[in-house]
Formats: sequence, structure tokens, C-alpha cells
Amino acid sequence: MNPFIGNRLYIDLSSGEIRIEPQDPTFSRKFLGGRGFTSRLNYELNPKELDPLSPDNVLVIAPGALSGSPAFSSARFVVGTRSPLTGIFGDANGGGFWGAYLRRAGFSTVILRGKAEKPVYIRIDDQNVSIHDASHLWGRDTHETTELLQAELGKEFSVATIGPAGENLVRIAGIVVDKDHLAARCGVGAVMGSKNLKAIAVRAKQAFPIADRERFLRAVARLRELEVDDARLKDFSRRGTLGTLMDHHTLLGGTNTMNFQYGQFKGKEKIDGEALIKQYLVKTTGCYTCPTKCDRYSMVTEGEFAGTVVGGPEYCTAVAFGSGIGNDNLAAILKGNDLADRLGLDTLDLGGVLAFSFELYQRGILTDQDTEGLDLTWGNYHAALELVRRIAYREGYLGETLAHGVKGAAEIIGKNSERYAVHVKGLTPAPLDARVVKVYNFRYAVSPRGGDHLRISAPGAYGLDDLPIDEAVRHLHSWESIITLPDLMGVCKFPYTYYTATTDITIEKMLNIIPELYSSATGFDVDKEELMEAAMRVNHLERAYNARLGLRAKDDILPPRFTEDPMPEGPAKGKVYDILEPIREAWYRQHGWDEEGVPTRQTLIDYGLEDILEDLERHGVTVK
Repeated sequence: MNPFIGNRLYIDLSSGEIRIEPQDPTFSRKFLGGRGFTSRLNYELNPKELDPLSPDNVLVIAPGALSGSPAFSSARFVVGTRSPLTGIFGDANGGGFWGAYLRRAGFSTVILRGKAEKPVYIRIDDQNVSIHDASHLWGRDTHETTELLQAELGKEFSVATIGPAGENLVRIAGIVVDKDHLAARCGVGAVMGSKNLKAIAVRAKQAFPIADRERFLRAVARLRELEVDDARLKDFSRRGTLGTLMDHHTLLGGTNTMNFQYGQFKGKEKIDGEALIKQYLVKTTGCYTCPTKCDRYSMVTEGEFAGTVVGGPEYCTAVAFGSGIGNDNLAAILKGNDLADRLGLDTLDLGGVLAFSFELYQRGILTDQDTEGLDLTWGNYHAALELVRRIAYREGYLGETLAHGVKGAAEIIGKNSERYAVHVKGLTPAPLDARVVKVYNFRYAVSPRGGDHLRISAPGAYGLDDLPIDEAVRHLHSWESIITLPDLMGVCKFPYTYYTATTDITIEKMLNIIPELYSSATGFDVDKEELMEAAMRVNHLERAYNARLGLRAKDDILPPRFTEDPMPEGPAKGKVYDILEPIREAWYRQHGWDEEGVPTRQTLIDYGLEDILEDLERHGVTVK
């Protein structure tokens, strides 16, 4: 057996059965790792008719092919499942150390099914796997759980856990790793909670298996050469996503402000990256083998939030507790970040429901009776922090309602509240307004997860509105596989793709160094064309997943806030999203999908997905 391939760990929580089997080498080479493994097994193991919070919903976890290796920034892992938030394809991507340890422990894939009779946690110590009572952990926040498990098992264990939000099946709950890294999106924490699974603790004493270590380390040395003098990467290390993205999006007039009613926040300079550096940033830290160290480690030492210590905030979190609700108190943002981490909530979707509820209060759709005394006036961060707690515990009318996410909450509230619900397929989009950057933000409409910003990108993406639509789509499509590869390899997109000084450096890393790392680790002779084909195979597979569920072109849309409301002021004043139909048609053509967005017969055959073609037809899907 090739030691690189690793093992597949099966755990049935209903029966307590634990089974370890070698992973199929053909499967590994075809889908590479990480998101490739989770997307394929999510399709295979989770049928069309399925309650996402039932024991039958399988949770698949996979580190990337290079996770845990000596390659830089090789920390990532993916959790795949049917999303309880959206009801469709779901996954979440996490960092920290946990995924790297899982891979070094010898596991390429973990498959969790069933439901334990009482709360449990899983202990993985290299190839020794056991299930233990977690009654003493249930109800604890993620920091308490991590500390208790490390006190029991040893500090060398990395812990992935849910907080009270996941236990209470809040549909915007994530899985928290190493206290402040989240596999956040799509409600994966609620799925874990539905299985009575509180945590998974992993220790790895084994080295990452490498077939040709000398060749592998030469490729790592080349990575070091590219990164050591990369000015853009150094700037990102200093300022993080908060500093780089908030500045840029504000200049464009596209930063989510008050539930996307505006594109520039008047209090921006009080909550941006420079404000954080001057007031609260203690140091920067990094995930496994990451020299970039973009994580913020921040501390509040005075005022009403004195004593708050948090890993963050990232840009999306700063918007969630800042401009999104009209708040310019940075210490309150840090407190909100810490609260969300401890309770186990995705701050992007949490920010979505907070801003949504504040706007409904502004418009009189939510009353003081509905909020049970909370004054949801823009900027009231005390109300926002209390609402976060209520959501995690599903407390009161509003806490229970918002625990369903923006889409679900709008369906419960009614009263035309859907008009102000900013989501795509149930998932809250990133803080960059689609009216301002149109071509690039078509990604919100077409992502298999819903309003997602991480599946599609390209150099120069912000300027694609200046090109004819067909040309712009070709450019985005040509980079889609490159942007997918980090999710399969388990490396971070920031230093490998998003924050390189030049396009040439990105291409060198992704199309020359990554194939070299993978080939030298596996012993396979793999070139960039094979890796790119595998990446696009995964994209078509995910599209087929949702096609089996009945999603079609009518579902690849954007919310009315973007398509009907012109931006009222700022550099983007008057802009509205008005290219949806032509860009959707061009995107489908470029991908080899039919007019409804279903991959064609030839496309599925070309990418080795004949069994998916047969399955779609068995489910009555017309494949042309």
C-alpha cells in the first residue's frame, strides 16, 4: 500500500462501530483530497430525500492531499454534508492545526453517520480511535471544551468542537478548531450536534508520508524563495483581511453597510485594520507550517470589554459586528468575535441575521414586542451582543427565529420581510456588494453552497466589468480550477492565490510547484493538466449534486437588494445588478451545462463522471 494514500475512518455513532480501511488509490488520484473527497462522498452517501438534521445525514471530513506536510500553509481540511441551513450541497473549510494532525495520524477521510445515545467525543491518537462520554462537556463553550479535553488528554491534542449553538441545532453553527478557527459555513456544527458529537480530539506522532523527500523539500525551498520578498504577502501579513479588504471595498463604495443599504461606512476608520493595529493587536499568528501569520491576536485592556482576548477579527467578522449593523465601536466588535467563537457561530451568516433584524426593526416589521425589549436601532452593539446569545440558545421569539438563518427567518416572520433578506439559496454573501463589482460577484449566484465568495476568483477580477461578458466569463472560468486546487490540496488560498505579488507567482506556485509537491509526495507522475482536470471534475460534481435536488437556472439568482435597489450614494451611486441573465447564460455555455445549468451528458463523460450521469437519469433529471 502507498502510505501517502492513507486510511478511511468509518464511525457509526448509533452502534459505536469503528472501522479503518485503506483508501482506494484510484479514488484518491481522481479526487485528490479535501473538498474532492468530501464532495464525492457527500454525493454518494447522502441521498436526495434526506433531513439534514437526521442521523442519516453523513458528515464527511477530509484534510487536503498536502495537509500536514512540510509545504507552507498546509493546514486546511473540509467538512462536507447536506446543509441544514440551505437544504442543498454544503461544506465548510477550516484551518488551524487540527486538519494537519488528522492527516499525519494517517487518515485521508473520516465518515461519520448515525447518532449517539448521549453526548460523546472522539479521540484519535494516530491510528488508535475511541469514543468517549462527553456529558461533562455538553453545554460548555468551545474554549472550555478545548481546555478540558487538553487537560484530560494532553496539550498536544488539537480539538475540533461545537459550542452551545451546535448543540442547540442552530442552523448557522460551525465547528471550532483550536479555539478560534472555524469550519464555519452551511451549518456543519448543527449536523455535528444532531449526532450528539461534541468534539473530535486528534494527536499525531507520525510524520507526513513522502515518497521522495529530497525532491519534495526542493519544491518547498522554491516556495520559500517566492514568498520571502513578496511585498504584497508581507502587507497582508501585517494588515490581514480586515486591513486589505475593508480599505479596497470602501474605495469602491461596496462595503456592506446596514444590511447592504449603503456601500460606505462613516465610522470605517474607527474599525479598520489600522485602528486594530493601533489599539488592540498584540501579535500575529499562523496556522500549521504557515510563515505568513495572517491571524490577528487581539486584546482589550480597558473599558467595558476589558479582558476580551480573541483570535481576530477577520474582515467578514468586523463587518458582521461593525458596518453591517452600523456600529463603530471596535472593542464591541472584538467582544462579538469572541462570543461567536465561544458559542460556535459562523460570523458571516450571524452578521446576515443581525443586519436583517436591525433593518426589519428600522422598517417597523419587527416591533419591541417581537424583540422582547431589545432596541435594534442601528449601532446598538449591546443589543447585538445579547441577540447573539439568544440565537445560540434559541431563546425567545427572535432568538429562535434567527437560529434558522436569514432565509428561514424571513419565511417565519413574513410581512414582506423576504424583500430585505440578503442571501442566495439561504447562505449570506460576503461583504462586497454585487452592485459594485458585478461580473466577479456572479459567484454568489452560481456557487453550489449558495452566496459564496470562495469558489471563484481570478487576477484582475475587480476590473472584469469593463470587458464584454463572454470575455470576462472566459477569464473567470480559466482560473476556476486554479482557485479550486487549494481546497483539494489542503493549502491556504491566501498565500498561494489571493495575495501574491504577481499573476506569474500564482501560476508558478499552483501549476508548477503544487504538481511537484503532489508528485514527490505520492510517487505518482502527475502534471498540472491532470490536477486541473481533477479540480474541474469536482466543480461539475457539485453542480450535479444540486441538480439531483432539483435546482435549476431559476435558483442561480441574487437578492432584490442587488437587482432592484440602486446604490443610493458614494462612488457606486445609481448602480444596480443588471447583468444576471446574460452572465448566467455565458457561464453555463462556458462550463458545458445546458440552459438550465445541468451539466451535459458530454461534459460528465469528459470528466469521468459516467456514474453521476446514470444516477441523475435514475432520479429523473434530463441530461442533454
